[in-house]
Amino acid sequence: MNLKSLFLGSAAALAATTGAQAADPVVVIEPVQNNYVEVCDAFGAGYFYIPGTETCLNVGGYIRFQVDASNGGNVPDAWNVFTRGQLEISSKTDSELGTVNGMIALRSEAYSNDGSTKTYIDEAYLGLGGFQAGRFLSYWDEGLIGEIDDLAGNTRFNSMRYVFAGEGFVAGLSLDALEADMVGLSNDDMPKLGVSGRIGFQAGGVGAKFDVGYDTYNEEASLRLMTSFAIGPGQLDLGANYSSGWNAYANTFDNEFYDYSLATPSALPGVYAEWALAAGYQLDVTNKFSITPAYQWTSAKVPGADNEDFWSAGVLFDYTIVDGLSAKLNVGYTDLPDTYSNDDYWAGWFRLQRDF
Repeated sequence: MNLKSLFLGSAAALAATTGAQAADPVVVIEPVQNNYVEVCDAFGAGYFYIPGTETCLNVGGYIRFQVDASNGGNVPDAWNVFTRGQLEISSKTDSELGTVNGMIALRSEAYSNDGSTKTYIDEAYLGLGGFQAGRFLSYWDEGLIGEIDDLAGNTRFNSMRYVFAGEGFVAGLSLDALEADMVGLSNDDMPKLGVSGRIGFQAGGVGAKFDVGYDTYNEEASLRLMTSFAIGPGQLDLGANYSSGWNAYANTFDNEFYDYSLATPSALPGVYAEWALAAGYQLDVTNKFSITPAYQWTSAKVPGADNEDFWSAGVLFDYTIVDGLSAKLNVGYTDLPDTYSNDDYWAGWFRLQRDF
């Protein structure tokens, strides 16, 4: 091989090597990772992480179909059908100051008697630790099993409250904005202030809750004690209610007691339940079917007259068709005072409900 051939061969080899090094490198593109929804078990069942955040979300609610009927009292006989949809969204996030939480419950209803529909905020509030502010169903919204008892007045307020809960014990204090009609004023007046609170405990099959509400405008208070006991194949609930005077937290009867001494009988204002005692026992016939008889005695304060006592009794039949779908039938009778009522009162409803 001569020198010229050797030189040309070396140059070709060098060019080939240089070309190989100058070519674009092969780049392997990693696939984009999907944001899968992850279960959040820090706050109980049903919560999941919002993708890309540390916030846990819970979505629930129910769909209800119900037929109501009533007969007697001082109102015309009536029956009605309505459908309700409720959507509840709860959010929780851990922070250095405690759990940051929020809750929105939106309710829509459609009625057959007049074709009306309405959508409104059932509850909406925010919170940090034990502090909460927003529109609540207050402690007074809770009742005994059976849905026969009537031991409260107004139960939904715009409020600020602080709740302590732990080891089966709960204590809460709330400042409630009382709307004008709750305290007997026109809607042009400013809201008034109410103060309410609860102390309660639950230990095994025994529980008790003591509620108090004070209406600062009327300067009157209502007190309520509710207890529950696991007895036999079911649960016994007992309740007692006292109101010192007509107030936002008292059970009032503005359109139920009539003055028949007038040529044209009209509703008596200012009637309220001064005392009330109630009881209900849920008998678990099977794990899907229960029967709950209930009873309530009420002593109503009529302005300028003696108290009028009356009683109510009823029964609730509750059947779980499948998990998340139930059927209920509630029938009740009230023996109203003859002096202030045209007739005794029958009422009841049938309900189908899908919870999710």
